[in-house]
Amino acid sequence: MNTSGIRPTGHILLVLPDEVETTTESGIVLATSSQHQREEMAQTEAVVVELGNTAYRDQVSPWCEVGDRVIFAKYAGTVSKGRDGRTYRLINDLDVKAILESSDV
Repeated sequence: MNTSGIRPTGHILLVLPDEVETTTESGIVLATSSQHQREEMAQTEAVVVELGNTAYRDQVSPWCEVGDRVIFAKYAGTVSKGRDGRTYRLINDLDVKAILESSDV
């Protein structure tokens, strides 16, 4: 269920980028440069939250769906804060570069 209050339109996907930890599991605060590097990497991976009403309509079939973990271009799309306080990204359907397969296999 989409609790963001953001509904993508057209060929747009709403994705939730991975959150970046500011401390390690043992409680060590990450340095600014380390945090910045992790943010850059994390911004390219996200979970698909919702598809716009015409996403992938001009393709043979959609190559991702709600719940998929995807990789997209680092600077793609528009950043938007959801009503749930999380930071989302609105990206074009063709900006998805890959789907990350589950490691639960």
